[in-house]
Amino acid sequence: MLLISPEKFSVNDSMCEIKAHGTREFPFQGYMNQPEDIRGEEWHWHREAEFHLVLEGKICCGSSGEKYTLENGEGIFINCGALHTAGNSENCRGKSVSFVFSPQFISGEERGLLYQKYVRPVAENRDFKGCILRPETDWQREVLECLKEAYRYCKEEKWSGELLVRNALSKAWVILAEQEKPDSGIYAEKSADGKYEQRVKRILEFIEGHYGEDIAVEDMARQVNISRTECFRCFQKITGQTPLEYLTFYRLSQAAYKLRNTDSSITEICISSGFSHPSYFGKKFREYYGTAPLKYRKQCINQGK
Repeated sequence: MLLISPEKFSVNDSMCEIKAHGTREFPFQGYMNQPEDIRGEEWHWHREAEFHLVLEGKICCGSSGEKYTLENGEGIFINCGALHTAGNSENCRGKSVSFVFSPQFISGEERGLLYQKYVRPVAENRDFKGCILRPETDWQREVLECLKEAYRYCKEEKWSGELLVRNALSKAWVILAEQEKPDSGIYAEKSADGKYEQRVKRILEFIEGHYGEDIAVEDMARQVNISRTECFRCFQKITGQTPLEYLTFYRLSQAAYKLRNTDSSITEICISSGFSHPSYFGKKFREYYGTAPLKYRKQCINQGK
């Protein structure tokens, strides 16, 4: 299917997503993101490029050290390898679709003319992390129209669907590539930020591997040989959160996954997710998910999740 619901994603030791998007023969996958999915994705990156289009309401996203709120009809392009996040929060709910694809999906082999002329200058530009797409700007509106076409083709599932989707995204890519200039409004990372992003990727790797343990900011800082203060500075610059805020969010997201997919007790989930006191776990869970852990589990069971 060209359009599916997103599953829980997993990452490798460098926070690179390891889930395959599409197949080797057709390296593309569309994902429907619903308003009831209260929490968004954790910070991560993948080797594929991604377009994200808001269909209803609004969503929160972040990339290249910036946080954005995107509303109905707006979108974002995430370049290959860029650390990013996107999804819903307590005060930011929306329906959206994301298209994740290998650059070769629209150009063919890397040695070919299409890849070298149109794809490589964007996909292999490590300073170019992506751009916000809003209908007020002519070229961005054209890209958004292409994304709407791709969404329509995904839903229709015609015999020619794969080719039509590829054509729509190819057109969107060409429009984007033409604008990849310093005065285009496309944001690019400053040279100093590249160092920060690499540090954050390693800190995220550490959190992903040790969230169930009693870890502190000092432990995170040691992973990249920086001070506690510098750890706060670079992490907040890239993600917009402090390391401890993100650690709590990540622990809660893992706890929610365990509530949905295991029969472990609330206390077991509390401890395995890095919380030492069930009362504090329950308090933070209610703050993030709007309900108690046990009630959340029952709701998921009733909804077939």
